[in-house]
Amino acid sequence: MWAQWKTSILAVGILLYASACTTFNEASAQTDQSKIIEMAKKEGEIVFYGGFSVSDVAQFIQRFNAKYPFIKVNHLRAGAEKLMTRVLAERQAGKHTADVIQLRGFPAQVLVDKGVFAKYLSPESRVYPKGFKDPEGRWTTLYVQTSVIAYNTNAVRPGEIKSWEDLLNPKWKGHMLIDREETEWFANMLEVMGKERGLKYMQNLADQNLSFHEGHSLMAQLIAAGERKIGIALYAPRIEDLKAKRAPVEWVRTNPVIGLLYLGGIAEKAPHPNAAKLFLDFALSREGQIEISRSRRISMRPDVKPDPPGLVEGVNIHPSNLELARGYDKLYKDFQNIFANGSH
Repeated sequence: MWAQWKTSILAVGILLYASACTTFNEASAQTDQSKIIEMAKKEGEIVFYGGFSVSDVAQFIQRFNAKYPFIKVNHLRAGAEKLMTRVLAERQAGKHTADVIQLRGFPAQVLVDKGVFAKYLSPESRVYPKGFKDPEGRWTTLYVQTSVIAYNTNAVRPGEIKSWEDLLNPKWKGHMLIDREETEWFANMLEVMGKERGLKYMQNLADQNLSFHEGHSLMAQLIAAGERKIGIALYAPRIEDLKAKRAPVEWVRTNPVIGLLYLGGIAEKAPHPNAAKLFLDFALSREGQIEISRSRRISMRPDVKPDPPGLVEGVNIHPSNLELARGYDKLYKDFQNIFANGSH
Protein backbone atom coordinates (compact mmCIF):
# COMPACT_ATOMS: atom_id res chain seq x y z
CA MET A 1 0.00 0.00 0.00
CA TRP A 2 2.82 2.36 0.95
CA ALA A 3 4.55 1.62 -2.35
CA GLN A 4 1.37 2.55 -4.22
CA TRP A 5 1.10 5.80 -2.25
CA LYS A 6 4.74 6.59 -2.99
CA THR A 7 4.13 6.01 -6.71
CA SER A 8 1.02 8.19 -6.67
CA ILE A 9 2.75 10.98 -4.76
CA LEU A 10 5.71 10.81 -7.17
CA ALA A 11 3.40 10.96 -10.20
CA VAL A 12 1.55 13.97 -8.78
CA GLY A 13 4.87 15.63 -8.03
CA ILE A 14 6.08 15.11 -11.59
CA LEU A 15 2.84 16.55 -12.98
CA LEU A 16 3.04 19.58 -10.70
CA TYR A 17 6.69 20.10 -11.63
CA ALA A 18 5.94 19.82 -15.36
CA SER A 19 3.03 22.24 -14.99
CA ALA A 20 5.20 24.68 -13.09
CA CYS A 21 7.94 24.44 -15.73
CA THR A 22 5.41 25.04 -18.51
CA THR A 23 3.99 28.05 -16.70
CA PHE A 24 7.48 29.37 -16.02
CA ASN A 25 8.54 28.87 -19.64
CA GLU A 26 5.42 30.61 -20.94
CA ALA A 27 5.92 33.50 -18.54
CA SER A 28 9.59 33.70 -19.50
CA ALA A 29 8.69 33.71 -23.22
CA GLN A 30 6.17 36.49 -22.65
CA THR A 31 8.77 38.49 -20.72
CA ASP A 32 11.32 37.99 -23.51
CA GLN A 33 8.74 39.04 -26.12
CA SER A 34 7.90 42.17 -24.12
CA LYS A 35 11.59 43.07 -23.95
CA ILE A 36 11.99 42.54 -27.71
CA ILE A 37 8.98 44.79 -28.38
CA GLU A 38 10.29 47.54 -26.10
CA MET A 39 13.72 47.48 -27.74
CA ALA A 40 12.14 47.36 -31.20
CA LYS A 41 10.19 50.52 -30.36
CA LYS A 42 13.48 52.28 -29.69
CA GLU A 43 14.96 51.00 -32.96
CA GLY A 44 11.90 52.24 -34.85
CA GLU A 45 12.66 50.70 -38.24
CA ILE A 46 14.09 47.81 -40.22
CA VAL A 47 15.68 47.39 -43.63
CA PHE A 48 14.27 44.43 -45.55
CA TYR A 49 16.15 43.03 -48.54
CA GLY A 50 13.86 40.80 -50.59
CA GLY A 51 12.39 39.93 -53.95
CA PHE A 52 8.73 40.60 -53.16
CA SER A 53 7.03 42.79 -55.75
CA VAL A 54 6.14 46.30 -54.63
CA SER A 55 2.40 45.59 -54.59
CA ASP A 56 2.75 42.30 -52.70
CA VAL A 57 5.08 43.65 -50.05
CA ALA A 58 2.92 46.76 -49.55
CA GLN A 59 -0.02 44.63 -48.38
CA PHE A 60 2.24 42.49 -46.21
CA ILE A 61 3.82 45.54 -44.57
CA GLN A 62 0.37 47.02 -43.98
CA ARG A 63 -0.64 43.90 -42.04
CA PHE A 64 2.65 43.93 -40.13
CA ASN A 65 2.24 47.60 -39.21
CA ALA A 66 -1.30 46.95 -38.00
CA LYS A 67 0.37 44.85 -35.31
CA TYR A 68 3.56 46.87 -34.90
CA PRO A 69 2.80 50.47 -35.99
CA PHE A 70 6.00 51.75 -34.40
CA ILE A 71 8.30 49.99 -36.92
CA LYS A 72 8.96 51.57 -40.31
CA VAL A 73 9.81 48.97 -42.95
CA ASN A 74 12.29 50.04 -45.64
CA HIS A 75 12.16 47.57 -48.52
CA LEU A 76 14.93 47.08 -51.07
CA ARG A 77 13.75 44.91 -53.97
CA ALA A 78 16.06 43.19 -56.45
CA GLY A 79 16.64 39.80 -58.05
CA ALA A 80 18.20 37.07 -55.91
CA GLU A 81 21.66 37.15 -57.52
CA LYS A 82 21.81 40.95 -57.37
CA LEU A 83 20.81 40.95 -53.70
CA MET A 84 23.41 38.28 -52.94
CA THR A 85 26.11 40.30 -54.68
CA ARG A 86 25.06 43.48 -52.88
CA VAL A 87 25.07 41.86 -49.44
CA LEU A 88 28.51 40.34 -49.99
CA ALA A 89 29.90 43.64 -51.30
CA GLU A 90 28.49 45.54 -48.31
CA ARG A 91 29.90 42.95 -45.94
CA GLN A 92 33.35 43.19 -47.51
CA ALA A 93 33.22 46.97 -47.18
CA GLY A 94 32.28 46.70 -43.51
CA LYS A 95 28.75 48.03 -44.11
CA HIS A 96 25.80 46.40 -42.38
CA THR A 97 22.58 47.79 -43.79
CA ALA A 98 20.16 44.87 -44.04
CA ASP A 99 18.20 43.56 -41.06
CA VAL A 100 16.09 40.85 -42.68
CA ILE A 101 17.14 39.10 -45.90
CA GLN A 102 14.83 37.02 -48.10
CA LEU A 103 16.38 35.18 -51.04
CA ARG A 104 15.87 32.18 -53.27
CA GLY A 105 17.62 29.04 -52.01
CA PHE A 106 20.92 29.01 -53.93
CA PRO A 107 21.96 32.64 -53.38
CA ALA A 108 20.69 32.37 -49.80
CA GLN A 109 22.79 29.25 -49.20
CA VAL A 110 25.87 31.10 -50.45
CA LEU A 111 25.18 33.77 -47.80
CA VAL A 112 24.58 31.13 -45.13
CA ASP A 113 27.94 29.49 -45.90
CA LYS A 114 29.66 32.87 -45.62
CA GLY A 115 28.14 33.51 -42.19
CA VAL A 116 25.83 36.33 -43.24
CA PHE A 117 22.80 35.03 -41.32
CA ALA A 118 22.49 35.20 -37.54
CA LYS A 119 21.21 32.31 -35.47
CA TYR A 120 17.68 33.07 -34.31
CA LEU A 121 15.21 30.30 -33.52
CA SER A 122 11.90 31.99 -34.17
CA PRO A 123 9.12 30.49 -32.05
CA GLU A 124 7.03 30.33 -35.24
CA SER A 125 9.52 28.06 -37.00
CA ARG A 126 8.64 25.11 -34.76
CA VAL A 127 5.63 24.12 -36.88
CA TYR A 128 7.60 24.05 -40.15
CA PRO A 129 8.51 20.59 -41.49
CA LYS A 130 12.05 19.26 -41.36
CA GLY A 131 14.02 20.30 -44.42
CA PHE A 132 12.29 23.65 -44.67
CA LYS A 133 14.21 25.27 -41.82
CA ASP A 134 17.77 25.37 -40.57
CA PRO A 135 18.19 23.40 -37.30
CA GLU A 136 20.46 26.17 -36.02
CA GLY A 137 17.87 28.86 -36.74
CA ARG A 138 19.69 30.74 -39.48
CA TRP A 139 16.77 30.52 -41.90
CA THR A 140 13.24 29.26 -42.45
CA THR A 141 11.38 28.80 -45.74
CA LEU A 142 9.05 31.77 -46.18
CA TYR A 143 7.47 30.18 -49.25
CA VAL A 144 8.05 27.87 -52.22
CA GLN A 145 7.77 28.64 -55.91
CA THR A 146 7.27 25.79 -58.37
CA SER A 147 9.32 26.25 -61.54
CA VAL A 148 7.29 25.13 -64.58
CA ILE A 149 6.74 25.39 -68.31
CA ALA A 150 4.06 27.99 -69.07
CA TYR A 151 2.41 28.77 -72.38
CA ASN A 152 -0.08 31.02 -74.14
CA THR A 153 -3.23 28.99 -74.79
CA ASN A 154 -3.91 30.92 -78.00
CA ALA A 155 -0.60 29.73 -79.43
CA VAL A 156 -0.15 26.27 -77.88
CA ARG A 157 -2.82 23.58 -77.73
CA PRO A 158 -3.49 21.75 -74.43
CA GLY A 159 -1.43 18.56 -74.32
CA GLU A 160 0.94 19.76 -77.04
CA ILE A 161 3.67 20.11 -74.41
CA LYS A 162 3.79 17.39 -71.78
CA SER A 163 7.46 17.14 -70.89
CA TRP A 164 10.71 19.09 -70.91
CA GLU A 165 11.78 17.13 -74.01
CA ASP A 166 8.85 18.57 -75.95
CA LEU A 167 10.51 21.99 -75.81
CA LEU A 168 13.13 20.72 -78.29
CA ASN A 169 10.57 20.52 -81.11
CA PRO A 170 11.85 22.78 -83.94
CA LYS A 171 8.43 24.45 -84.16
CA TRP A 172 9.15 26.28 -80.88
CA LYS A 173 12.46 27.77 -82.03
CA GLY A 174 12.49 31.51 -81.41
CA HIS A 175 9.21 31.38 -79.47
CA MET A 176 10.46 30.76 -75.93
CA LEU A 177 11.84 32.89 -73.12
CA ILE A 178 13.80 32.26 -69.93
CA ASP A 179 15.16 34.33 -67.06
CA ARG A 180 18.81 35.33 -67.47
CA GLU A 181 19.61 34.08 -63.95
CA GLU A 182 18.15 30.56 -63.76
CA THR A 183 21.14 28.82 -62.20
CA GLU A 184 19.21 27.00 -59.46
CA TRP A 185 16.68 25.48 -61.86
CA PHE A 186 19.57 24.56 -64.18
CA ALA A 187 21.53 22.79 -61.42
CA ASN A 188 18.55 20.81 -60.13
CA MET A 189 17.56 19.73 -63.64
CA LEU A 190 21.12 18.44 -64.20
CA GLU A 191 20.86 16.48 -60.97
CA VAL A 192 17.49 14.98 -61.94
CA MET A 193 18.48 14.18 -65.53
CA GLY A 194 22.03 13.14 -64.79
CA LYS A 195 24.88 15.50 -65.58
CA GLU A 196 25.85 14.22 -69.06
CA ARG A 197 22.29 13.89 -70.35
CA GLY A 198 21.29 17.13 -68.63
CA LEU A 199 24.08 19.19 -70.19
CA LYS A 200 23.23 17.82 -73.63
CA TYR A 201 19.58 18.70 -73.11
CA MET A 202 20.44 22.24 -71.99
CA GLN A 203 22.65 22.79 -75.05
CA ASN A 204 19.86 21.58 -77.32
CA LEU A 205 17.42 23.85 -75.50
CA ALA A 206 19.75 26.84 -75.90
CA ASP A 207 19.91 26.10 -79.63
CA GLN A 208 16.17 26.89 -79.74
CA ASN A 209 17.11 30.59 -79.79
CA LEU A 210 15.62 31.54 -76.42
CA SER A 211 14.92 35.11 -75.42
CA PHE A 212 16.54 36.31 -72.18
CA HIS A 213 14.50 38.44 -69.78
CA GLU A 214 14.69 39.46 -66.13
CA GLY A 215 11.87 38.91 -63.65
CA HIS A 216 9.43 36.01 -63.55
CA SER A 217 6.37 38.22 -63.16
CA LEU A 218 7.33 40.20 -66.26
CA MET A 219 7.91 37.03 -68.24
CA ALA A 220 4.51 35.64 -67.24
CA GLN A 221 2.91 38.86 -68.45
CA LEU A 222 4.79 38.60 -71.77
CA ILE A 223 3.45 35.09 -72.28
CA ALA A 224 -0.08 36.25 -71.45
CA ALA A 225 0.29 39.11 -73.95
CA GLY A 226 1.44 36.72 -76.68
CA GLU A 227 4.93 38.26 -76.96
CA ARG A 228 6.29 34.72 -76.72
CA LYS A 229 4.45 31.40 -76.85
CA ILE A 230 6.31 29.54 -74.09
CA GLY A 231 8.05 30.48 -70.84
CA ILE A 232 10.68 28.19 -69.31
CA ALA A 233 11.00 27.87 -65.53
CA LEU A 234 8.21 30.33 -64.79
CA TYR A 235 6.42 30.22 -61.45
CA ALA A 236 3.15 28.27 -61.39
CA PRO A 237 1.59 30.56 -58.73
CA ARG A 238 2.07 33.55 -61.06
CA ILE A 239 0.43 31.68 -63.91
CA GLU A 240 -2.51 30.81 -61.65
CA ASP A 241 -2.82 34.48 -60.74
CA LEU A 242 -3.06 35.42 -64.43
CA LYS A 243 -5.52 32.59 -65.08
CA ALA A 244 -7.75 33.99 -62.33
CA LYS A 245 -7.77 37.24 -64.30
CA ARG A 246 -8.80 35.29 -67.42
CA ALA A 247 -5.46 35.63 -69.17
CA PRO A 248 -4.82 32.99 -71.90
CA VAL A 249 -2.13 31.08 -70.00
CA GLU A 250 -1.60 27.60 -68.59
CA TRP A 251 1.25 25.59 -67.08
CA VAL A 252 2.49 22.03 -67.51
CA ARG A 253 2.70 19.40 -64.79
CA THR A 254 6.01 18.00 -65.94
CA ASN A 255 7.83 15.22 -64.13
CA PRO A 256 9.49 16.64 -62.16
CA VAL A 257 8.58 20.19 -61.17
CA ILE A 258 11.49 21.88 -59.39
CA GLY A 259 10.41 23.51 -56.11
CA LEU A 260 12.47 26.60 -55.30
CA LEU A 261 12.78 27.48 -51.61
CA TYR A 262 12.65 31.14 -50.63
CA LEU A 263 14.45 31.54 -47.34
CA GLY A 264 14.21 34.28 -44.77
CA GLY A 265 16.60 35.13 -41.96
CA ILE A 266 18.14 37.92 -39.89
CA ALA A 267 21.47 39.43 -40.88
CA GLU A 268 24.37 38.64 -38.56
CA LYS A 269 25.04 42.29 -37.71
CA ALA A 270 21.56 43.68 -38.20
CA PRO A 271 21.36 47.36 -37.19
CA HIS A 272 17.84 46.80 -35.82
CA PRO A 273 17.92 43.21 -34.49
CA ASN A 274 14.81 43.35 -32.30
CA ALA A 275 12.59 44.89 -34.95
CA ALA A 276 14.01 42.26 -37.31
CA LYS A 277 12.90 39.48 -34.95
CA LEU A 278 9.35 40.83 -34.86
CA PHE A 279 9.29 41.11 -38.66
CA LEU A 280 10.57 37.56 -39.20
CA ASP A 281 8.25 36.12 -36.54
CA PHE A 282 5.28 37.78 -38.24
CA ALA A 283 6.36 36.54 -41.67
CA LEU A 284 6.49 32.96 -40.36
CA SER A 285 3.25 33.18 -38.35
CA ARG A 286 -0.04 31.85 -39.66
CA GLU A 287 -1.29 35.40 -40.13
CA GLY A 288 1.82 36.39 -42.07
CA GLN A 289 1.81 33.22 -44.16
CA ILE A 290 -1.84 33.68 -45.10
CA GLU A 291 -0.96 37.15 -46.34
CA ILE A 292 2.00 35.79 -48.33
CA SER A 293 -0.16 33.03 -49.83
CA ARG A 294 -2.66 35.64 -51.07
CA SER A 295 -0.15 36.44 -53.80
CA ARG A 296 -0.20 32.78 -54.90
CA ARG A 297 2.98 31.80 -53.09
CA ILE A 298 3.08 28.32 -51.57
CA SER A 299 3.43 28.26 -47.77
CA MET A 300 5.13 25.39 -45.97
CA ARG A 301 3.13 25.92 -42.77
CA PRO A 302 0.87 22.86 -42.39
CA ASP A 303 -2.07 25.10 -41.40
CA VAL A 304 -1.87 27.35 -44.51
CA LYS A 305 -3.05 25.85 -47.82
CA PRO A 306 -2.10 27.22 -51.27
CA ASP A 307 -4.56 29.08 -53.45
CA PRO A 308 -5.63 27.23 -55.51
CA PRO A 309 -4.93 23.75 -54.03
CA GLY A 310 -4.08 22.53 -57.56
CA LEU A 311 -0.70 24.21 -57.18
CA VAL A 312 0.47 21.14 -55.27
CA GLU A 313 -2.18 18.46 -55.87
CA GLY A 314 -0.93 15.81 -58.28
CA VAL A 315 2.37 17.65 -58.79
CA ASN A 316 5.68 15.81 -58.38
CA ILE A 317 7.63 18.58 -56.66
CA HIS A 318 11.38 18.03 -56.48
CA PRO A 319 12.66 20.30 -53.69
CA SER A 320 15.74 22.24 -54.67
CA ASN A 321 18.91 20.65 -53.33
CA LEU A 322 20.61 23.57 -51.59
CA GLU A 323 23.87 21.66 -51.26
CA LEU A 324 24.32 22.17 -55.00
CA ALA A 325 24.78 25.86 -54.23
CA ARG A 326 28.31 25.12 -53.03
CA GLY A 327 29.26 24.77 -56.69
CA TYR A 328 27.38 27.97 -57.51
CA ASP A 329 30.14 29.88 -59.32
CA LYS A 330 30.79 27.09 -61.81
CA LEU A 331 27.08 26.37 -62.28
CA TYR A 332 26.40 30.04 -62.95
CA LYS A 333 29.17 30.19 -65.54
CA ASP A 334 27.98 26.96 -67.17
CA PHE A 335 24.43 28.30 -67.44
CA GLN A 336 25.58 31.61 -68.88
CA ASN A 337 28.00 29.97 -71.31
CA ILE A 338 25.39 27.55 -72.62
CA PHE A 339 22.46 29.94 -72.92
CA ALA A 340 24.31 33.14 -73.81
CA ASN A 341 25.49 31.47 -77.01
CA GLY A 342 22.04 30.33 -78.07
CA SER A 343 19.90 33.18 -76.73
CA HIS A 344 19.42 36.85 -77.48
